[in-house]
Amino acid sequence: MEDGPDERVEELETLQSIYPELVIDPAGPYTATLDLLVAPTKPVSVTFTPEQDVQRLSYLPSLHIEFYLPLEYPNYGPPHIKITTAPPWLPESAAHKLAVGAKELWDEYGGGMVLFAYVSSLQEQAETCFGIAELVLAASMQTELLEYSIRMKRELFDKETFDCEVCLEPKKGSACYRMERCSHVFCVACLQDYYNNCIAEGAINNVKCMSTECGGNKKKNRLISPKELLQIPVPREQVERYVNMKRKKKMESDPNIIFCPRQWCQGAMRSPKYPKIVDISQIDNSDSEAEDEEIHAPSIVSTGPEKRLVGVRGMDRLAVCEDCTLAFCVVCLSSWHGDFVRCEPRDANQLTEEDQASLNFIMKNTSPCAYCSVPCQKSFGCNHMTCAQCNTHFCYLCGAWLDPGRPYQHFNDPNNKGCFQRLMDGAEGDMANGDMQFGGRRGAEQLADFWEEEAIRIQMQINDQDTG
Repeated sequence: MEDGPDERVEELETLQSIYPELVIDPAGPYTATLDLLVAPTKPVSVTFTPEQDVQRLSYLPSLHIEFYLPLEYPNYGPPHIKITTAPPWLPESAAHKLAVGAKELWDEYGGGMVLFAYVSSLQEQAETCFGIAELVLAASMQTELLEYSIRMKRELFDKETFDCEVCLEPKKGSACYRMERCSHVFCVACLQDYYNNCIAEGAINNVKCMSTECGGNKKKNRLISPKELLQIPVPREQVERYVNMKRKKKMESDPNIIFCPRQWCQGAMRSPKYPKIVDISQIDNSDSEAEDEEIHAPSIVSTGPEKRLVGVRGMDRLAVCEDCTLAFCVVCLSSWHGDFVRCEPRDANQLTEEDQASLNFIMKNTSPCAYCSVPCQKSFGCNHMTCAQCNTHFCYLCGAWLDPGRPYQHFNDPNNKGCFQRLMDGAEGDMANGDMQFGGRRGAEQLADFWEEEAIRIQMQINDQDTG
């Protein structure tokens, strides 16, 4: 018994060398406290009552362990352990069971020093949150627990070192960001540079994780949410541009959305499917393109004279512009004329001068995608194109579909006379190669323009001869 106190002091000091956060009470050399990190391998589901709000927490407030080594320890008695948490998220029954575990371990060892083995056992149990699959706690703890989990996640991340998957340089976590959905890590500078460029150039479909591992996983490789872009952080004005461009793209691809007939406005009709964006920081989810295609609003019924379907009210033709608040008819595009007035659809050939000029420019200066027909214009590079809308590979010269696995075979086939060995034709862009010959729809436009000019030239020659 005489050597007991020395053994107790020696064991606490040894434990302190392993766990520097262990605090030995200077007033009682056989008393110590240790705060043990609780970071379960899988986030713990926590239900806060009475609201029944469910949160998944990656970190929970530390396990506070109080050690007291009595005189009979280690040979004749177990250590005295008390376990608490602040706030008290750990059930009292679980805390008591963990404390009793020290005695059970001491009995299993047949006496002796067990503190290190006991703490190691607690650390292992913490990985599964001590066997607790789901916690039910009072709502008063919610804010504190959520803030603690977020703070600990950030602090531990900041202390680690990561290799950025873009610049490949090792950087501290404080200069990096971990993607929420896939957990890939990049330095903040690379993320900001990439996403700012994508948004500035209008390539919003590229605002995704940059890791090659995400490229083939459609579930993971979704567009980054505005809320996450703000956390990186990307400047708020850039995120607002991203959100508005994404919304505009969805609306323009939706055949059920009608735009304001006022030429100076051209705003979209109000739609519950695409509400006006007020606060971008509240937009937490960013659906994939596949999910976007699954969501369809009810089709607008096209009504002409005497063709109104049974059960469809005339008020279904009423739309209101979200920008200028003009109330107009979706059938005839005139100002709202009331429920019982007959109207006819506007002739699609009735284009304004601006619309006709835009259409003429598009027909003459762009090549359509072979799949979705989106007009594309090349600014530089080869004639192997990839559609920014649907990622289809196609030939810029003739509009033909290209095999994604062998896109350049099209330009190396001697039988393909129109495009053979013309991969780099117009490498400086359309504006620098106005006389380049095209095939397909664009080639037909070129041919039509040529013969129109030729007909005018011949007519002018005839007129000159007659006057001469």
